[in-house]
Amino acid sequence: MQNGALTKEINEILTQAVDLAQNKKVAEAEAALKAEIDKVEQLNLYNDGHADYYDFNTLMEMVMFQTQHSEIQPVADIEEPLNRLYAMYGSILLEQGKLDEAEEALAIAMDWNPMSAAIAFEHAEIFKQKKDWEQFKELTVAVFPIAYKRKEIAHCYRNLGYYFVEKQMWDEAVGCYLLSMSFADAEGRYQAEMELKYIHEETEGQAQRPSIGALRSYGEKYGFPVGPDAKIIETAMQYGKTMLANKKYEHANYFLDIAYKLTENKELKELLDKINAQVTANHKA
Repeated sequence: MQNGALTKEINEILTQAVDLAQNKKVAEAEAALKAEIDKVEQLNLYNDGHADYYDFNTLMEMVMFQTQHSEIQPVADIEEPLNRLYAMYGSILLEQGKLDEAEEALAIAMDWNPMSAAIAFEHAEIFKQKKDWEQFKELTVAVFPIAYKRKEIAHCYRNLGYYFVEKQMWDEAVGCYLLSMSFADAEGRYQAEMELKYIHEETEGQAQRPSIGALRSYGEKYGFPVGPDAKIIETAMQYGKTMLANKKYEHANYFLDIAYKLTENKELKELLDKINAQVTANHKA
């Protein structure tokens, strides 16, 4: 671990780059991020062979990684926000249409954090812009096993909807956009509605709303799940119940809330209410 100075420096550069990009100074943002990356790479951090080093953003990301990659030991979660540094650099490059450079930067970001759906979506976006539809679909499907938030699942289905529109597979596209709406926030629902309106106009109302059975058959045929990833729910439940048994109520709440938001299970909601009451009581004590 570093003493925190590098972490502070990277965070300052990230803040600066966001401000520059928002003020349309994209080239300056790119230069600032590139200079910091060059500096970090010269330091040659975490190349000691003592552990596999990653930079996870959340506890759930780390837990998912350990569950999905139990063969990798030991795993160390570093302090410096390296995944964000490379991801922002990749996004800035992507915004400027520098697709090959963006792909390289985002691949490094994914090496640091293979559990970030946000980075994986940016990486997939490169192939959408290249109009490499099969790679775009493949990378989108690969996000499902790490998508633990409803809006991430919604994003997966919107991407698939876009893929099917490009293929003029209208019923499949409608199905994916409808699935997306069932998981999306307000912005995501609006995006899906606009796409459904486009399909309706493009097909003169001929595109059909598929049944659940048809949706499942599309999923089987094209390799995507219908609904949240079962292993993610299982992991969140398992960790939540373990934390609860150990009276680590805030951690139990964190994991079980993830499971609840994915399942909307009534019994889980009752359990969460009890845990929250316990947390409140502990704070008052």
